[in-house]
Amino acid sequence: MAATHVMFDLCAQPEYIEPLREEVEAAIKEDGGWKKATLNKMQKLDSFLKESQRVTPPSLHGFHLPRGTRFSMSCAEILHDPSVTPNPQVFDGFRYYKERQRPGESTRHQFATTDVNNLHFGHGKYSCPGRFFAANEIKMILAHMLLMYEFKFPSGQGRPKNMTAHEYIFPDPEGLIMCKERESIPKSMFATL
Repeated sequence: MAATHVMFDLCAQPEYIEPLREEVEAAIKEDGGWKKATLNKMQKLDSFLKESQRVTPPSLHGFHLPRGTRFSMSCAEILHDPSVTPNPQVFDGFRYYKERQRPGESTRHQFATTDVNNLHFGHGKYSCPGRFFAANEIKMILAHMLLMYEFKFPSGQGRPKNMTAHEYIFPDPEGLIMCKERESIPKSMFATL
């Protein structure tokens, strides 16, 4: 789901495609191919993932819960609160990248990082142990898409509306993205695949 939301957000905000593509290419070139550490160098891509998840969290909240009902924390409301996120109504794909540039913040504000204001993966001893694996998988999917394809929404179409089921938010399964292979794919990017 997260990768689909990010693809929809990239198509809705195409000005991020080229800077993200450049970052992916530079990270792979610097490492001489794909390595686990290569993914850690994709800080702008990580920031875009986190912003996409902030804007379209995995779940909704604000319902009356009768006794015995399962519940989750209010991720969406927290991350759309101006006292937590400045200009929360604005999609800024590099919001968290910029925050990581501040002194002492270089390892904070990552997609898989949890804190009291970012509860998508839980927090503390109950935080999701698979969040790092998920973050790396999503980065690899998106890096591959950025390197190999040009993509956009069909003419006249914007970001598809999300669907909800219970408290969960899903990307529209009928949402369309037009993809075509890039005319010039840097072959050196795939030397170690």
